[in-house]
Amino acid sequence: MKLAFIGLKGHIGTVLAGARLLGDVEVVAVAEDDAALMASLMKRDPLLAKAQPYEQWRHLVEHTMMDVCCVAGESGGRVEPLLALMEHGVPIVSEKPLVTTMTDLDRLRTAFEKSKSQLTMLLELRHQPKNVRVREIILRGDIGEVCQVTTQKSYKWGERAEWFKTRARLGGTIPYIGIHSLDTIRWITGLDFIHLAAIHGQIGRPEMGETECHASVLGELSNGASVTARIDYLRPAIAVTHSDDRLRVVGTKGVVEVNEGDETISLITGDKMQRIPFGETENLFVEFVKFLRGVGVPRITADDCFRSTEIALRAREAADESKMIALPPMRPVRGPK
Repeated sequence: MKLAFIGLKGHIGTVLAGARLLGDVEVVAVAEDDAALMASLMKRDPLLAKAQPYEQWRHLVEHTMMDVCCVAGESGGRVEPLLALMEHGVPIVSEKPLVTTMTDLDRLRTAFEKSKSQLTMLLELRHQPKNVRVREIILRGDIGEVCQVTTQKSYKWGERAEWFKTRARLGGTIPYIGIHSLDTIRWITGLDFIHLAAIHGQIGRPEMGETECHASVLGELSNGASVTARIDYLRPAIAVTHSDDRLRVVGTKGVVEVNEGDETISLITGDKMQRIPFGETENLFVEFVKFLRGVGVPRITADDCFRSTEIALRAREAADESKMIALPPMRPVRGPK
């Protein structure tokens, strides 16, 4: 299998790890506008070392025979490479969100409907073993009907490239980080969002430019459950871990909870308190390649890519305009080809 990369700025480690697990994947081309980053990564990683380098992604698309392409450049510049790959019918693994505006999302939807491409997105929380197990617990009915979900994603800011500091290039904190939480909520509960409200802002962090240092999203799920997603770039540098993720789901019969660093899941139901272990789960890229080869369906489908991007962009809109937004039901893009 021939793999190409347009951009090396995202979670490409997941794709490279999957390529190693598969064993028959060759990285044939890489396009990256940051020459120093491209040189460094190609020198460090044997899988990238023999790839044809390109400064311009259009040259890669025009001159590369590829079976799948990972698109992991700046968020605000993702739409044109995605459109070009869809025009050529290339299967795509995209960074998240797909795009940073609703106009571009509509353009992408129209192109995908007509394309032979397949699509998944690097929503890696669906492939974290703890979240896989929480989903099993919820869908099995162990906590009854879901009533409330609370999530947290707190990150260190650290040293960031300039593109992180502008809305046009990053897309904002809710689409960039919050999409993980919002997508996870949809997936583990099996419920979709019907209403969104949000607040985000900048307080005392001029080094972050236009990027919000904090955000909170309030949502209603299709069964009436309430959702809160807390997101920030305010984790102190002294903290041991880069992130502090938390998840708590309350149902009519119990509560399931797991936090950063926990080795087990907490489950309380009736008069029983349990600590439940979680095991391994399949790599995102491996699962997608198996799908391309006719085996199974990826847990992050094209419909999920479009819906989760839409939810994140609408949540940002709710915060920008201080309003509550009603979401229409998810509209499938198209079935697998």
